[in-house]
Amino acid sequence: MDLQNISKAYFVGVGGIGVSALLRLLAARGIAIAGSDIRLPSLTTLPPGDYAEGENAEHVPRDSGVLIYSPAVPESHAERVRARELGIPELSYPKALGVITHSYNTIAVSGTHGKSTTTALLGKLFEAGGFDPSVIVGAEVPGPSRTDGGKWDHNLHIGKSNMFIVEACEYRRNMLELSPQAILLTNLELDHPDYYHDLADVKSAFHDYIEKLGVNGLLIMNNDDANIRDITRGFDASIVRYGIGESADLIARDIKQTGFGQSFDLVWKGTPLGTFTTPLPGLYNVYNILGAVGTYLAYSGKTETIHEALANFSGVARRFEIIGMLDGATIIADYAHHPTALRAVVEAAQAKYEGKRILVIFRPHHRERTEKLFDQFVAVLLQIEHVILAEIYDVAGREEERRVSSRDLVEAVHAKDPSADIRYAKDLEESETMAREKADAFDVILVIGAGDADELAKKLVHHEFQDIEHQKNIIHEQLPAI
Repeated sequence: MDLQNISKAYFVGVGGIGVSALLRLLAARGIAIAGSDIRLPSLTTLPPGDYAEGENAEHVPRDSGVLIYSPAVPESHAERVRARELGIPELSYPKALGVITHSYNTIAVSGTHGKSTTTALLGKLFEAGGFDPSVIVGAEVPGPSRTDGGKWDHNLHIGKSNMFIVEACEYRRNMLELSPQAILLTNLELDHPDYYHDLADVKSAFHDYIEKLGVNGLLIMNNDDANIRDITRGFDASIVRYGIGESADLIARDIKQTGFGQSFDLVWKGTPLGTFTTPLPGLYNVYNILGAVGTYLAYSGKTETIHEALANFSGVARRFEIIGMLDGATIIADYAHHPTALRAVVEAAQAKYEGKRILVIFRPHHRERTEKLFDQFVAVLLQIEHVILAEIYDVAGREEERRVSSRDLVEAVHAKDPSADIRYAKDLEESETMAREKADAFDVILVIGAGDADELAKKLVHHEFQDIEHQKNIIHEQLPAI
């Protein structure tokens, strides 16, 4: 359908990160907005509109041109049922994103890990380079908002060019709703076992996805990822490869930890570009940066822009986000919920805060993921020195009465290492109590997990940072040896 020629749109799930971005985008185009959510977010985060809390068929205006809903909203939802009764077309968020971006030169960022950080940095690079794209990221992008005179509105940037950069989620093969001219693939693993049967199913879906590029498309790929190399054998579009190995177009070398981040040298198609710095920690963020920079260079981006953009980009919300302080401990929140991501975040903290005492509070997300990746989680947890493991976050409509518990993970760790310092917490409240009891023994507290884990990080904070410079000063005062 044509979303250009409607006068009113209704949204179900206005608090969702993707749905809210589309809502703000259509509002900026002059379309009247109405919508609902089980729990409404602060209305200061939404444009003017007619919003209601809860599920009620009467919320849906008869003159709505479309109903756009979060993928979490079932077909039986009263407002979706009402829309069908009124003859109002329905679009899921992924389908609506595909419709909106269809007429643009679209760059889609996909993969298991790193999508949000990579998409946001890519948007910042293209913005600084004068391309003026529109951008939708699957996480809040800190920085000046529109109300403060900035160009970003939470996770949305509205540009004036015909370029659109989007984060494309793989859950339920949602990325197949897009028709991009370029695809950036970060990495591939099994992460949604409630939908994908196995890794082969994931690879099959992504093979179908990149085939949509056709011979005129552009693929930017992590050349160090074996699963990506597997699905791209014989691929016929133009390819830009990045990595830390020697067989890539864009290579990072001489990666070093610095006082407030890390530095590395970049080589583009055999030509050294110089040394670059970033406040983002961890090797995984070097890969995120390589993906974004490789894409930017493929579009003839300028090296000087890269220097400034990397130095000033502090990441996105809930991705190694330094929230504040609890007494002498730095509180960091991260969204990691897969064993590989959990390991990467902890290793990044160990490198950034070398020699410091780190407490990890982890809340697994989704019981089926925990069950099917159980052994991988145990292997990672065995490598972490001090852990509080909160009970698994139940995902509404996706648990199917599975009984695995975080307590099972604790017992499995202790079976392999009886001396391991890992404790079970029945919920976030008990996790908070344990953390406060132990806080004075640690320099850093990492609160990791999707769902509502970040709420614990915020509760633990006694002193919030006001801006990035304030953050730097506080951290250096508290941890002078970093």
